[in-house]
Amino acid sequence: MIPSGFRRLSKDHSSSLLSDICICFERKQSLLLVTATVSIVLLFVIHSSTTTMHPNPGSILQKFVIVITISLLLLIASSIFWKGIVPIAVCTLGLTLSYAGILYPSYIMDMVGEVYYKSSYGFTSEKSVLNASYGYFYLGIGMIVFSMIIGYKPSLLYTRNRPEPLDMIWKKYPIWYDNAKVVGGYLEPSVPLKSLMTAEEKYLSWRYEFVLTDIYGTPHLVKPDGLVPSRSTIFRDKTNLSMIGKAKYNGYFV
Repeated sequence: MIPSGFRRLSKDHSSSLLSDICICFERKQSLLLVTATVSIVLLFVIHSSTTTMHPNPGSILQKFVIVITISLLLLIASSIFWKGIVPIAVCTLGLTLSYAGILYPSYIMDMVGEVYYKSSYGFTSEKSVLNASYGYFYLGIGMIVFSMIIGYKPSLLYTRNRPEPLDMIWKKYPIWYDNAKVVGGYLEPSVPLKSLMTAEEKYLSWRYEFVLTDIYGTPHLVKPDGLVPSRSTIFRDKTNLSMIGKAKYNGYFV
């Protein structure tokens, strides 16, 4: 039986080793990205060769193609496996499809039968094999590239000029923390923000996390039960004169 202390030490050592490996890959991610790009280009060359030469199953040429293809796929995988679960899953599927696209013609071409007009159903033609090979390969490469974008440059997936999240609208306003300001040597009196509201607004104030208020000429976010200088004013909608502020609960537009 392995002592619990030894198991914990072994687990900590494995975690530390994995962390060191990720840090090492992080430092060399530019080299890994270049290597992966070159590997993808070479995969295009191999795929083009296999679709034209059709190496026989079990031949030396086919074994050579398999070894080179697997080596290039492993190089691509090494640039992604430390980037997270989603890139790994997408890249794994892409690598599988690319491998199938390269070797599919070699195994299927021997099964290709002559297609006749009346008995073509059920037979595999050379054209259909090549179409399947191109489909597998290009779909796999597309998924590999997509996984690299997710891992290295996810911002490329964001659309330009997309609307900002609703919470970002309020980020530009400072929050008022019941501060008091000395004006002309005198402490300016503060009043409850609710004293600036109508009776209906006081009743609905529970819907607001912050109310947009003009304090000393600058918009601030103030809590509904906060204190503000007496000369402050609440920002209101020009159409219905309702208070403008940040909703406390999702689903309320204020």
